[in-house]
Amino acid sequence: MLKRLKEKISQFSRQGLFHIFGSSVFAKAGGIISSVVVVRNLPKTEYGSFVDADNLYAYLAIFIGLGFSTALVQYCSEKVSEERKNALYRYSLRTGMLGNLLLLPLVLGLAAIKYFAGDPLTAGYLATMCFLPFFAYADQYLQIVLRVKLKNKSFSRANMLYTIGHVGGNILFTLLWGVPGLIFSQYAAHCMAALYSSYILKKDGFFADVSLCCQKLEAQTKKEVFSYSLLCAVTNFASTALVLLDVTCLGLVLKDATVLADYKVAATIPAALAFVPKSLMTFFYPQMVHAFSDGKKAGYNHILQMTKVYALVNGVISLGMLVGAPLIIWLMYGDKYMNVVPIFQVLIVNYLVYSFRNITGNTILVLKKPKVNLVFSLVSGVLNIALNLLLIPALGSIGAAYATLAVTCCIVAMNIVYLWRNYRKE
Repeated sequence: MLKRLKEKISQFSRQGLFHIFGSSVFAKAGGIISSVVVVRNLPKTEYGSFVDADNLYAYLAIFIGLGFSTALVQYCSEKVSEERKNALYRYSLRTGMLGNLLLLPLVLGLAAIKYFAGDPLTAGYLATMCFLPFFAYADQYLQIVLRVKLKNKSFSRANMLYTIGHVGGNILFTLLWGVPGLIFSQYAAHCMAALYSSYILKKDGFFADVSLCCQKLEAQTKKEVFSYSLLCAVTNFASTALVLLDVTCLGLVLKDATVLADYKVAATIPAALAFVPKSLMTFFYPQMVHAFSDGKKAGYNHILQMTKVYALVNGVISLGMLVGAPLIIWLMYGDKYMNVVPIFQVLIVNYLVYSFRNITGNTILVLKKPKVNLVFSLVSGVLNIALNLLLIPALGSIGAAYATLAVTCCIVAMNIVYLWRNYRKE
């Protein structure tokens, strides 16, 4: 038993799992450290306005590249020729960047709405973010190519460069420019990571291969990939909105920037911990696609083994965070944020449930059933809004946390029922 476990760990190590995981740990640890410095030094009101702007931008950011980064992982991880992959790379880059042109006026439009609604501070922050989608997609696209090519070590280093740029920028730029420095640091970080990825891929001949590729995608294939990408983006919007709606509803119901700052602080660590299941999925997703290519039974056996890993890793992390919650908040954010401990604990439980949502939702995606995820997310979105509007007036900001937990449990239950029926179906 121990020998098999050691062999499996050794295999994962050679394939780059621990590089991916290590870079994610570095990224999230760096993000938390920079947030501690920033949150301690910025006034609650200004930071709350930034949280509002960043939350609104996040709704649109889901559509960066029209979801083509998700499609690239799926279609280029399948057993197809390199020529076909190169054709897919080229199509995804062009179409994704064109899609970003649609986001530019939408971000500026949101900024205008906030300005005329009497919130010029939030409006200014939003306007500064309008070109971020172009930088973010270039970075995403290049890192996806590294993943597909199984260059996990280079992918990890690109992640680390992004973190260094983001954390360093957060600390340095906020000292120079205050809250706008948080936004400028994102531009700088995406540039650093994209330049490194470009350097690695150029050495590998990627750009030459793509530019010289003679194969053209059939109209039907383009339609299929485009539809899959857009559907994934809409599904991600519906699911990600479950998190974003908390801040939106808090702002609408309580109308207090300091409450937004409190909730953001409580959610920072649980949200950052999501890197654990996401890192595991970054590593395992191409393997999941391969496993299901060998048949339904092989695919579900692979998922079962993955679930055991998820349960062990995320269970241990959650228990430690729940027990140490008061000390963690006091050490990181100081006395002025001790009121957020109960919210933090509820969101840690939500993180544990989310880890199972991550694996079940991605399994449905591997089955090429993004419409199922979309339907479940839409149902959960309606439920989330209803619960937020019911619980926030009654319980305050912790009501938003309870609403999130209830909805995440609902999604996991629906995913499990669907996957069980799919497995039983001949």
